[in-house]
Amino acid sequence: MVLAMVSALGAAARAQPAGEPNTGFIGKGPVIPRLEIEDCPQVDPGLDNTQRIARGRERYERGETLYIQGDYEGAVRELIGSYCLIQYYGILKDIGQAYERKLDYERAIGYLSKYIERIPPNATRPTPCAADPQEDRENVSRRIHVLTNLTAQVFVQTNVTGARITIENDGGVASRGESGDTLSVQAGTYDMVIKHNDHETISQKVTLQIGKPYTFYFSMTPLKGTLAVQASPDGARIFLDDQLVGIGRIEKLLPPKRYKLDIELKDHTTYHGEATVLQQRTTRMPIELQPEPLFGRRQLIAYSTVGAGFATGALLFAFNDNNLVGAGSLIGAAAGFVGSYFYLPDGLELGTSNLTITTSLATAIGGAAMASLFTDDDAIRQPVIGASLIAGAGAGYYLARRLRVSPGDAAVVNSAILWGTAAGAGFAVSFAPPREVTAGLVLSGLGMGAISGVLLTRYFDVSRTRAVLIDVGGLAGVIGGLAVESLVNPSTTTAGNPNERADREREHLANYALAGMAVGLVVAGVLTRNFDTPDIPVRATVGAATDAAGRSTTTYGLSATW
Repeated sequence: MVLAMVSALGAAARAQPAGEPNTGFIGKGPVIPRLEIEDCPQVDPGLDNTQRIARGRERYERGETLYIQGDYEGAVRELIGSYCLIQYYGILKDIGQAYERKLDYERAIGYLSKYIERIPPNATRPTPCAADPQEDRENVSRRIHVLTNLTAQVFVQTNVTGARITIENDGGVASRGESGDTLSVQAGTYDMVIKHNDHETISQKVTLQIGKPYTFYFSMTPLKGTLAVQASPDGARIFLDDQLVGIGRIEKLLPPKRYKLDIELKDHTTYHGEATVLQQRTTRMPIELQPEPLFGRRQLIAYSTVGAGFATGALLFAFNDNNLVGAGSLIGAAAGFVGSYFYLPDGLELGTSNLTITTSLATAIGGAAMASLFTDDDAIRQPVIGASLIAGAGAGYYLARRLRVSPGDAAVVNSAILWGTAAGAGFAVSFAPPREVTAGLVLSGLGMGAISGVLLTRYFDVSRTRAVLIDVGGLAGVIGGLAVESLVNPSTTTAGNPNERADREREHLANYALAGMAVGLVVAGVLTRNFDTPDIPVRATVGAATDAAGRSTTTYGLSATW
């Protein structure tokens, strides 16, 4: 090769035309990059023809040596430098062969094609040992054809098995396969499409070079589903897997799996649950938060302390020893506090606490009235009151826990017993009967109040707030009745008893108080009749609708019944 070059350098330096631009495409697909010889640096004008040829020969020989040694990168560099000095067409073939050894087939094809292009039509053997240029043209052309048809080897792997791989462009499908296959594809620019029934489709543009191996890995995302959560009342915070995702409502595209769902709102019980999202499905979850229950543990501890102290003192009253009563009351109060503090549960319902207190007081009043039917001796009546107080507390606590009495029901029973007992006491004051009759009236009012309270809770759902408002109405009625009585019957005093009202005046007070109480309770009950249930209860709703294209969409709105 060197001898052939040396014998032809003089003629080549005088006869070679300037390089022509390459079209950039060979065959159907490969893209030929711009060749280095198209950007040769300007030759030093201080060199004469002999010096230029000598320098070109020196670089050529160095390039051949590097080629033999396997340093194809260095060989390409020196051969290109040699060609830029003397522009002999035979060097183009050597550059192409060096690039072929580097597996850079596009540049190899570019230089070999340039070699064929630059062979003069009348070229002959530069030496007897050299190849005939015309025959070599045919051989190199066949070599270019072989290189052009070399296919790229594309290995595609995904994180799921069975993914379908398609490599295509405007000319059609070049190759198909599955993840894990190696696909043979002609060089060119393609769209690589990866599909799987349960995962999102991936599309990526790739440019494949001749004969090169390629490895691709794709992590496919499962097809998503829609989670629509509507929380009420408004303003609730929605958490998915402990991350805040919305206020009030959400509608999100999410990967299919089971999520931890928590919904929080002040003064309401926190919702803890799960939301399962399915592929290409919409999961709708309307969640209504319940008001946070009221607890009565502290209230019952306070009552237990006071009630135990009073009951213990009342029981010890039978011994007619005031010191013993005082000491027993203190010990009883301490025992009541310690026992209730350590044994009452933390989440004791307010309804249980209220009913326990009411039942305890009601039985104490009933015990006092019952004892008064038979005796007026406090040494007997006080122990009965103390025992009744304790027995009533135990019975009330047991029934409330067993029946899970709500605060509203407990408030209704409280009110009924209060006003029934007040009515019996009012009649006793009005008629001023003997002790036995007075006790009977009070006991009758207490019993009727208890029975009516239980019946009311069975047939009506009354809230604690409404019960309190009715109690306020009854109290206002009593005060109003007393005020009317003072206007209708101005106060007078009885001769000889300046600090007491006459029997007639006491009767008037009791009658007006009873009438005012009845009016107040009735009016309050009527005015609060719609307090618990509004005329038109409105609720947030989540629904589904189908649009003109047949797609399902989530709808949000309000619903009401009347």
